[in-house]
Amino acid sequence: MSTATPQQQHVRLAIKHGNEVIKDFKQHSTGKLNLWVSITDLSQKYNITVEAQGRINPGINTAIVGQLPFSEFKYDDFVEVFMALQKEWDTPVLTHAFPKEKLFNLRQKYGSKIIRDDVVRKG
Repeated sequence: MSTATPQQQHVRLAIKHGNEVIKDFKQHSTGKLNLWVSITDLSQKYNITVEAQGRINPGINTAIVGQLPFSEFKYDDFVEVFMALQKEWDTPVLTHAFPKEKLFNLRQKYGSKIIRDDVVRKG
């Protein structure tokens, strides 16, 4: 019998689903994988996307790995999900429009080779 809380089970399912999406994506794409993560206030979702830049055909292919609603996932759950995916697939995590403090904390904990920034919010 599992002693996991419903929230822990929710996070595990998000990780399992994400791994399935990335596995399928990797089978149908070429190039190095990157994870993109963002926090979208307008839609109230944490977003995780995988991308691969084609080795043979120019261009970038992407797939949505997960959109985690704020109402069901805390920020720490979001970090747990994308870092589990990062570890499984050994890929950098590119942040998009993360608040400066959150980005700083992630880079302090995981390092700047893993956590990379695109656009940083001022707030």
